[in-house]
Amino acid sequence: MSIEVRQIDESNLKEFIKLPFRLYKNDPNWVPPLISEMKSMLNADKNVFLQSQHAFFIAYRDGKPAARILAGYNEPVSKTTGISNGYFSLFEADDEESGAAVLEAAETYLRNIGTVKMFGPYSPTDGEENRALLVEGFDSPPVLYAAYNPEWYMHTFEEFGLKKSSDLLAFKIDTGKMPIEKFRKIVGYAKKKFGFEAYPLNLSQLESELMDIQSILKESAIDDWDTGIPSWDLIVQSAEAMKTLADPELVYIVRHNDGRPIAFVVCIPNFNEVLKHMNGRLLPFGFIKFLYWKNRISGLRVLMQFCIKEYERKAAVSAAYLGIMEAALKKGYDWGDASTIGEENYKSWRAVVGAGGRQYRRFRWYVKEF
Repeated sequence: MSIEVRQIDESNLKEFIKLPFRLYKNDPNWVPPLISEMKSMLNADKNVFLQSQHAFFIAYRDGKPAARILAGYNEPVSKTTGISNGYFSLFEADDEESGAAVLEAAETYLRNIGTVKMFGPYSPTDGEENRALLVEGFDSPPVLYAAYNPEWYMHTFEEFGLKKSSDLLAFKIDTGKMPIEKFRKIVGYAKKKFGFEAYPLNLSQLESELMDIQSILKESAIDDWDTGIPSWDLIVQSAEAMKTLADPELVYIVRHNDGRPIAFVVCIPNFNEVLKHMNGRLLPFGFIKFLYWKNRISGLRVLMQFCIKEYERKAAVSAAYLGIMEAALKKGYDWGDASTIGEENYKSWRAVVGAGGRQYRRFRWYVKEF
């Protein structure tokens, strides 16, 4: 059986979007994305990240789609590092042969546009969606935005010559086991000593709140921004995408008593528990399912946490977590997921462990230099 790889025109991405629905049809843990959201995400007019050079590829076996990949020029990272970086994203394959074929097509494309490496799996929005490859923790459905894939993808990547760049960790927190009284004491002491307070997101002043978040990102304790500090356009795009999913009582910004923003944590309900029942469609009956299941969500996902360097060891992030923990208990959530946090970034994930988190998944970024 022969394999042919074709570059797909962006106006005709139906096969690209629908391929995983066939590949995962017998996998009880896979969560189908909303097809309408995928179309929007892959539209360069709506996705700032895709306004740089990129291409979609599908491998066909005897005329039938067997694998797919998105490859492109990573403008934010290239500007940050001064090195022409390429990325690959949304990799899916029926088998190792078709998977290797689209990886080769991605490498050839990236070489031809002048990049010196391919890095991924990268988020197709330069955000949280589908970051890295799942390499540990295949026994349950993924949380919202988290990557999910068969275990054998690792072998395909490594046989192709991709090597580990870094690992990202996911932690699970059972709300019934959270040491909340301990947190209250620690945070209460820190607030008085260092002069700060945590506040839930104010949606009526969203632009101002986003500007504070951008300010924290610029001054954050992340020493190595290989993936680039998000631009204002990307921050706004992400906020717009999450606005319908977010609960302002689960997003906290910490401010010094003089009003200066110093830390934030973003947490949202795990809407994958809803999407699991919708088979990728809102219509004709998906919306009814959405309304039914959204009030039965039992879990949360912590999407991101950042703190300025001056306050990284002063329980500022813990103050935000305390507000979210109290809200989660009040709203009846059973568990939370905090991911994806760099394995080496102890100063970020120690607050999660302090809140009762235990590592239960691992994701991996791969790189191949040309």
